[in-house]
Amino acid sequence: PPHHNSVLQPPVSTHPGPEFWCSIAYFEQDVQVGEIFKVPSSCPTVVVDGYVDPSGGARFCLGQLSNVQRCAASERA
Repeated sequence: PPHHNSVLQPPVSTHPGPEFWCSIAYFEQDVQVGEIFKVPSSCPTVVVDGYVDPSGGARFCLGQLSNVQRCAASERA
């Protein structure tokens, strides 16, 4: 007889999954900086860093976000 862990389970739902599984908002103090970054379901993991590569897909780079009201504490951080 076949092993019972080889039996395929039916899907939990037949509805397609969401286009984006995660939304990230970046704040300095209490002010949101930049747009909300949406992570597509095709990217199961996301990296948030301070580099300046164009954001997109699985990487959200904060280095290129400008904030004209950026305070010294945020600049140091």
